[in-house]
Amino acid sequence: MSGSNTRSARAPRLLAAALASTLCAPAIAMLATAPAAHALTGDRAPAGDHSFTAQLHIGGKDPLRGCSGAVVSKQWLLTATSCFATTPGADVPAGKPALKSTATVGKQSIDVIEVVPRDDRDVAMVRLARPVADVAPVPVSGDAPATGETLTGAGFGRTKTTWVPDALHTGSFRVDSTDGTTAALTGLDGASVCKGDAGGPLLRVKGGKSELVSVHSRSWQGGCLGSQATRTEAVDARVDDLAGWVKDVSHRDRIHPADIDGDGKADLLVHRTNGDVVYHRNLGNRFAAGTVMSSGWGRFVDGKDMGRLYFSDVTGDGKADLIVHGRDGKVAVRKNMGTYFDGGTDWSSGWGRFVDGKDMGRLYFSDITGDGKADLIVHGRDGKVAVRKNMGTYFDGGTDWS
Repeated sequence: MSGSNTRSARAPRLLAAALASTLCAPAIAMLATAPAAHALTGDRAPAGDHSFTAQLHIGGKDPLRGCSGAVVSKQWLLTATSCFATTPGADVPAGKPALKSTATVGKQSIDVIEVVPRDDRDVAMVRLARPVADVAPVPVSGDAPATGETLTGAGFGRTKTTWVPDALHTGSFRVDSTDGTTAALTGLDGASVCKGDAGGPLLRVKGGKSELVSVHSRSWQGGCLGSQATRTEAVDARVDDLAGWVKDVSHRDRIHPADIDGDGKADLLVHRTNGDVVYHRNLGNRFAAGTVMSSGWGRFVDGKDMGRLYFSDVTGDGKADLIVHGRDGKVAVRKNMGTYFDGGTDWSSGWGRFVDGKDMGRLYFSDITGDGKADLIVHGRDGKVAVRKNMGTYFDGGTDWS
């Protein structure tokens, strides 16, 4: 189906004018610079409903703007890219947000540490500093919004009577038309999308459960406090075709159990998508807050780019070392120095077709011989499992074990 190009093109221009007219209002200064920050004027949501909806504050202690989002994975939100622009219309690069940002989900306030924007629509995945507790993520719908369908919008932004609400509001919206990346909507029964809810979810109930169809992007703001507009149309960014992308982004961090401090207990290592290797010490009944032991490994997370990382005690001192398996075929060992890994030395080469397991096989590292030092295990596509013994500075020619 094709969208309404006239309405989609004109709505942002009216929004820009509305924003300019509010720049002098101290009560909403934190929202005034947002290129498309909206909120819903619908009813206040009952306690506990749509608990996956997050309130975003962007700009530090005195936020420049407020937005909304939805928890789609324990440590990730789906929201609007435009929320994180330093100035209206500015590009938003992937990585750490340029402005300090926090997300509030229920009573939990968590820093935003990474933004992964789409390049084809106003949608971004946002990673939190820690997982959200006791909140079930909302699934991304696999069905496109249908013309004439009525869906529910949610957000924490402005209402008819309040500049910066602290409560979630919802409203009903009719789908007027769609194109490949957006949905044109009209608010029903006085519902409207206003400032403070860019990135907030548009939801469909299916089988008694909510699913995420799109996120709020632009609107006319009819009936919103401070707006002279009367129209309640809005334009959302569709997400119903992004379930695969959402899964890829939210699963890129890699978790590795490994004894880093040499106390005989496996610690938690997190290889983050931003390239950091973060060490969480095993305290017996929990893992400590993380410390960064190494950086710059963003292209080694999933083995599909420059290579893959492993963690195992290669030197025999009881502490797990960092093993780098590159696409160039080299296997390098970076020794665990207690708080960092050293510059490394090459131990083996010729393994370029064994990085992701899709070509000739996969490599693994574990102490097979019982001398306390990890050996190299080669699992080939031919079905053979070979052990290459750790010789101190290299791995030997190996023997087939299975």
